[in-house]
Amino acid sequence: MDFSNVKIALVQGLVVLVPTYSVAFFTEKMVYTIPMLAAAGFIAASLRSDTTKRNVDDDGHKDGSHHDHSVHKDDGSS
Repeated sequence: MDFSNVKIALVQGLVVLVPTYSVAFFTEKMVYTIPMLAAAGFIAASLRSDTTKRNVDDDGHKDGSHHDHSVHKDDGSS
């Protein structure tokens, strides 16, 4: 089990919950709590760094060979 993911999840939870509950407690109005929840959710989502490496293949073939993908119209003549 990778504990770095657990740490990130806990930090994200705190980033969302602390401001949201603070706004709810101090204002006692839901009209301010819901936007704070949304904003804190965006901030928490940005905490995780995207380390995914993407390999892009130009022609879509894993072996690197190039194939003729042109479309030929069949006009019915032999």
